[in-house]
Order: sequence, then C-alpha cells, then structure tokens
Amino acid sequence: MSGPAQEFGSPGAGELVDAWGTEWSRFVAGHPDATCFHQPAWLATLCGAYGFRALVAVQRDTAGTLLAGLPLIEVRRPTGTRRWSCLPFSDECGPLVAPGGSAAALLSQVDALRRARGVAELDVRTGCEFPGARSRQVAVTHALALTSAAGDGGRLPRPRGSVRRHIATARRLGVQVRAAEEVGEVVDTYYRLHVETRRRQGVPAQPRGYFRVLWDRVLEPGGGFVLIARHGGTAVAGAVYLIGGRTVTYKYGASDSRAWSVRPNHAVMAEAIAWATERQYATFDLGRTDLDNPGLVQFKESWGAETRPLCYTSSSGRVDYRAGSAAHAVLASLIRRSPTTVCRGLGELLYRYAA
Repeated sequence: MSGPAQEFGSPGAGELVDAWGTEWSRFVAGHPDATCFHQPAWLATLCGAYGFRALVAVQRDTAGTLLAGLPLIEVRRPTGTRRWSCLPFSDECGPLVAPGGSAAALLSQVDALRRARGVAELDVRTGCEFPGARSRQVAVTHALALTSAAGDGGRLPRPRGSVRRHIATARRLGVQVRAAEEVGEVVDTYYRLHVETRRRQGVPAQPRGYFRVLWDRVLEPGGGFVLIARHGGTAVAGAVYLIGGRTVTYKYGASDSRAWSVRPNHAVMAEAIAWATERQYATFDLGRTDLDNPGLVQFKESWGAETRPLCYTSSSGRVDYRAGSAAHAVLASLIRRSPTTVCRGLGELLYRYAA
C-alpha cells in the first residue's frame, strides 16, 4: 500500500508522501478540521477492501514543515483509465490547510502532476477551485453543533417534538440499543440489516469483506462504533459511526422495515448523539443526502441539524457518479424485485467500480 515519496513541482512546493507514515498521521491528528475521512485508517480501509492505491499530496514551506495535505486514492476503471479521487466512498473530503498553506496552490500542483502522469482526472469531494475544474452541488449535508462543546453542561440538541415522541415510543416498547463488541455483530448481524436496506433502496450492497476490513482498521482500534437496536431479542436496526478529530460522523444506517413501528432508527440515532455529546465532541455529522431523497432530508433536519449544500469538484467537469441514468433505474428495479443474494452478488462484483 505504500511506496517511496515522489517529488513534484519546485523544491518546498509539494510532493507525494507515504500515506502510512507518521508525518501525515501527525498532521491529521493536530488539524482542527480533520474528519474521519482524512484518517490514515480510512485510507487503509479503502485500500484493503477494494485494492486501491493511496497517496497523500503535501505542500511544505522552505524549512520542510507541512502546510497542507490532500489524501488521494488512485482508482482504475475496467478500461485501465486512472483517476485520482479525494476520496471515493467518502461523503465529503478535501485539503487540510495549516497557516501559511494554500489549498488552491496544492490542488493546482496535484492537477499538473496527474496530467503529466497520464491520469485521466482529479476529483475532490468538496467545493474548491483549481484551473479548469468545475464544482457543482450534488447533495446536501447535515450537522449538529453539540451544545456540550459550548460548556453548557451537556444538554442534547433539541430535536422536533415528533422525534422526541418516537424516541419515547421506542423506549416504552422495549427497544434496546448497545454497541457491537465483536466482529460477528458487524459482519453478520449488522450486515444482514444492511443488505436488506440496500435491496429496499435498489442499490448494490458493499461487499461483506469491506465491513471486516472496516472493523479491523477503524472500528476495533477506536475510530468508530456500530450500534444495534434489538426488539424482543431480534436485531431490527443498526448504524455505523466514524470518529475523526472532534466530529462523529453517521456513515451507514440499516433497519428491518417490519419493525419501523417500534422506532428503532430513532432509538439508535438518539443513543449515538447522546454518546457524542457526553464525550464532548463538537459536531455530530449526519452525512450526505442526495437531492432526490427529501424523506431523508426531513429525517435529518428533524433532529435539529443544519443543512448546507455539498459540492464536488472535478477536473473533467463530471462531478458525480451516482444515479439518474436509465441503466441505473433498470438496475434498481432488478435489485428491489430480486432476493438479497442478487443485491449482495452485484456488490461483490461491481461495488469497487462505483468509486
């Protein structure tokens, strides 16, 4: 997964460095804007699960001090065409810049390097500028500013009345939520719910092996957690949360639709927000929501989250790789009408090519 550092640009301007070295880890650990997606463990998960190659482009001052950095994954399409992405399968990720650094300069240098090396395009999953690139809104994102960070004694953000009623319903009907403690609860219990949910949505499920790598590289070492809700002893909902800096990020959610009446999704989210608030994280990120999913937008806003546009940037102008085509509609219909084995099998075969 690693390789020798490769210089580009003028001395002191920038270079590609080892994604697994201590230098990038320290820079991320000390940067206030770093999220779970900047962490070396997340890069290791993407590489370990899908066979990608990781790079980190950095900018230095003349003394060699890191001023800015951009994590990259090199993706190869079936045709052999290469793309540099920051980062695939990540809701939002862009440059980290320290005082004295320049995101625009770093991106311009990286884009020049990818052209020189015959890499087809550079995409960055945040709105940013570099020559010839195009940014466009592809989704919205939602975040809660946790009130405990302001030193107010740990009060939870105030959700809407409907949310509070649903949380109370789950409690009254005996829904129990606890964190997964061993890998089987993730790759078996949670994954079963995950595949059922992806089938309902009409999209392929991530490979089961991906969640094993996620457990090994991120969750077990303390970079996140999985909550599972049970009702009558049966797992009926779950969610995956990742941690980076002072932010807890909601990455995946899954549930059994037959149990929605006992409100397990609300019980899981309430437990996660309480966990983050008690530990004085500053932000609870509810993640990306596509523009064609108003129901999920409403669910996230009901917790008191602030909505803002999410823009992606690409050197080619093709700034999103998601749904909308006739082929996608046919695939979605096939998945919804087929057994879960089809949803799983398509994910095993094709998911890495959606990067």
